Amino acid sequence: MNEIQNGHLGPRTVLEGRQKSLIAITMFFFLLYFYNFLRAALVQAVELPPLPGGVFAKLLPPLLFGSFYFWYFRGGKTTVFLVLFLWVYCWAAEDLSIHTGFPFGHYYYTDALGPKVDVTPVMLGLNYFWLLVLPAFFVSNLIVNGSFTSQGTGWKRLLFTSFVASILISGMDMVIDPMDATKMKEWVWTNNAYTGYYGIPYLNYLGYLIVMTPAFFILGLVSRKFGSTPVGPVPGWFAAVILLFYFLNFLMYGLPAPGGVFIVGFFTMVFPLILAADRLITSYRKSYEKQE
Repeated sequence: MNEIQNGHLGPRTVLEGRQKSLIAITMFFFLLYFYNFLRAALVQAVELPPLPGGVFAKLLPPLLFGSFYFWYFRGGKTTVFLVLFLWVYCWAAEDLSIHTGFPFGHYYYTDALGPKVDVTPVMLGLNYFWLLVLPAFFVSNLIVNGSFTSQGTGWKRLLFTSFVASILISGMDMVIDPMDATKMKEWVWTNNAYTGYYGIPYLNYLGYLIVMTPAFFILGLVSRKFGSTPVGPVPGWFAAVILLFYFLNFLMYGLPAPGGVFIVGFFTMVFPLILAADRLITSYRKSYEKQE
């Protein structure tokens, strides 16, 4: 089971019942998310019926997919900590910024993202988890360390990997914000002197480095404290699902976004995806060679 201990992949994996069940549940929610993606992408050609549940039918599939996927790779305790931590931590960072302008700039949320605690949507931290933190965790690990799960040995390597993950999130937001804020008006930017990117202040992207680098660093420390390891062997196709998820998010936000954002996304999202995919394939090949 070296591929579990070292975070490597194994082409010849024998899954037990519990592991098969966890993968099956994960893929079920991924397919629900994929259905919502297809429904939005094909809206001009065919009207597919919506999933039952209203607004929760959009939030729950990616949230539950992300939770079970992360659970398989980092264990239950680390997953529960991460979701609860982000729920509170990201809400607090956003609430601080709305009141003070730091760390993201001046803005306010409309009612599009649901009920609020103070002036910030209560569910916002959960969106951070599945949309930003989940893919950035795995992609940054692959790019920096060539491993699907390891954030590096030693606190300096962990800090550097966390910094790269925050850069990836800032790059994702360059695709997401012009759609959600500029086009859909889910939040509105105000009183910002430097708004050169679709009305979005440059401070917003620096803010992600300030806020998310410590978040990933804390996640790494807690993950080490819990001794987090994958629940079972890691089939290569299952590892690649998160890269597909990341790419679908790029298409979901990049295609309908204002002109130019799709091209920006090629540099801020697709290029890191290509690097991560190359490292994933390399890791898989090395594991295969060791098993020969």
